Amino acid sequence: MNSTFEATAGAAPHREALPARISAGRTLFTLVRREFWEHRYLWACPLVVAALLAVSPLLGHGELHLPPFANADSRVALSTIVQWALLLPLCLAMVICLSYYLLDCLYAERKDRSILFWKSLPVSDALTVSAKVLVALVVVPAVICALAVLTHLVFSGVLNARVAAGGAPALLGFSLLEWFRTELALLLVMLLGLLWYAPWAAYLLLVSAWARRSPFLWAALPPVLAPLLERIVFGSHYLWSFLNYRKSGIWQTLALGHSHIISHHQVRSVGTLLDDLNFRGAFGDIDLWLGVAVAAALVLLTVRVRRYRDDT
Repeated sequence: MNSTFEATAGAAPHREALPARISAGRTLFTLVRREFWEHRYLWACPLVVAALLAVSPLLGHGELHLPPFANADSRVALSTIVQWALLLPLCLAMVICLSYYLLDCLYAERKDRSILFWKSLPVSDALTVSAKVLVALVVVPAVICALAVLTHLVFSGVLNARVAAGGAPALLGFSLLEWFRTELALLLVMLLGLLWYAPWAAYLLLVSAWARRSPFLWAALPPVLAPLLERIVFGSHYLWSFLNYRKSGIWQTLALGHSHIISHHQVRSVGTLLDDLNFRGAFGDIDLWLGVAVAAALVLLTVRVRRYRDDT
């Protein structure tokens, strides 16, 4: 009896010492944080651009000579146009940073052999690749949207203060309804762009996992050489037409070029794009969702390539 009791008592601490199983969600959250630790330009570059845009009304010397806006509606409409204008440089910085990130993130860990450390941890290749996709297509765009909102508020305050210092009335108006409609329109356009260009993002990630060296060169060669070879060998240009369609086809479906916010007679709020643009047709476009399916297949292929790709 005593020996049995002692054996049981000695086994209990061993069972209690077993590490608790970490959930996949917590592991994924840690992997996402890791991406921002290792690739600081993902947040540093947009933050610098946002700061420069926010204080841009203070740059330069002399007085501001801007056309007057007679009524409150036109000043509110101008404020929404500023919202859109401030988002564009942030989106450009996002595209540049994410393109570099997607081509470098899986290649760099093999180049510096840090993949040996990460593969020694109980973290699957699927979770690792999913974290990178989540960063590129969800987290960074969400950060850009938040930065755009903050930048617009600071920019408007600084610009109105400088105009008021010259004795002129406030240039930018504010309407909560129009601000919300504008943010919703911009968010829908950004979401549409992320879904449409998801195959390109997955393609860059796959090249990063596959290329032994020069991933930027390997990513650029197929879109450039394939249409050229098709033209030389077959005399057709189907690939070139397809690449052009995947570059801007969704914006034609959305009818983005047919909506005129600024005209000779008036300035309209960007929120009116909710009524003007064909969001229903764009989000219902079969090519959009076929592209998302192709992106998912490329991500699964990237997981498999990372699992068996070993340059060591």
